[in-house]
Amino acid sequence: MQQEYSTPERLWRYHIALAIFWCAVFVLNAGPHWEIYSSARELIETAGLVTGLQMLMAWIVLRYLVPRFLDRKQVFRFVVWVLLVTIALSEINIVIRVLYLEVRYPDSYTRFLDMFGAMSLLERMDLRWAMRYILFTKLPAFVFPAVLIAAYNFYAKQQTLLQLKEQKVAAELNALKSQLNPHFIFNTLNNIYALALKKSDQTPAAIEQLSGILDYVVYRCDQRYVALEDELALVKNYMALVQLRFGHRLQFTMHADVSRRVKIAPLILLTLLENACKHGAEKALKGAEIKLRLTEQNGALHILLENTKAPLSDTSNNEGSIGLQNLRHQLALLYPGTHQLRVDDTHDWFSINLSLPANTSDQTTP
Repeated sequence: MQQEYSTPERLWRYHIALAIFWCAVFVLNAGPHWEIYSSARELIETAGLVTGLQMLMAWIVLRYLVPRFLDRKQVFRFVVWVLLVTIALSEINIVIRVLYLEVRYPDSYTRFLDMFGAMSLLERMDLRWAMRYILFTKLPAFVFPAVLIAAYNFYAKQQTLLQLKEQKVAAELNALKSQLNPHFIFNTLNNIYALALKKSDQTPAAIEQLSGILDYVVYRCDQRYVALEDELALVKNYMALVQLRFGHRLQFTMHADVSRRVKIAPLILLTLLENACKHGAEKALKGAEIKLRLTEQNGALHILLENTKAPLSDTSNNEGSIGLQNLRHQLALLYPGTHQLRVDDTHDWFSINLSLPANTSDQTTP
């Protein structure tokens, strides 16, 4: 009858709420006209009998019938068993009423006894006679509290599953964001070290660019979406450090024609550029070229990244690279059903065409 709770406090709150619920059910069973009962004892026993049977019904339904039938999508069997249990509990109610309540409190049942007092217990329990009494009186009364508790438990279970899903998504995204290529960091540090030995004027700028990248990745990527201009600043710092390594062998161009309000999931562009550098610039025997173009059209952000390929490079490395696998995973988590990714692999060029919603400021967590 209860959900699994992570702390004793939540379990206690659940039991307290359940106790209050059944007290309210008892009051409803007692009815608004308490004066019709001959004594407080009769009120407690009469309303208590119905409430007790309702509690038993709820316990049977939630403890056995829901997990055995409803959770397994066996709706017909579930309904049949609910009806059978209702009939059984209604018969118990009839037995207790005939043998105890009507005998002990005859004044309260005068009209009923005048109509049916001549019938025996077995005649009163006969389904043909009792069916109308069960279906139109006891079925709603017995089932209604169980339905309310089942609905609450279902809601609580769905909320728990939603929280677990959000935690799982957050953990997966954090893992993806933490996968900045360590080789890039080591290579950049080596390049900065070489610049420092030469006492180059580029050394302070290179250190500042690397510091900006690390600060952004470590501290500023905890949001689901960030301003596109921040991502573009990250791209510029990243490519500036990459070009320290490759020098004139790498030509990088970027064109962005988008509004300032556009937001994007963090590190998507960095993932694209890492893949382009790894399978383009690093394998180029002479010169390499990387082109990044961003445009906004019809409510969508279009990202086109192209990089040259070495003539004898293995084309399968691009499609199956870890970077692209991470990108697809990240897009599935952040843009479920709202993104389009196309990869084109030719003899000389490798291109990625990605379309995302242009403004994600109002998007909620998937």
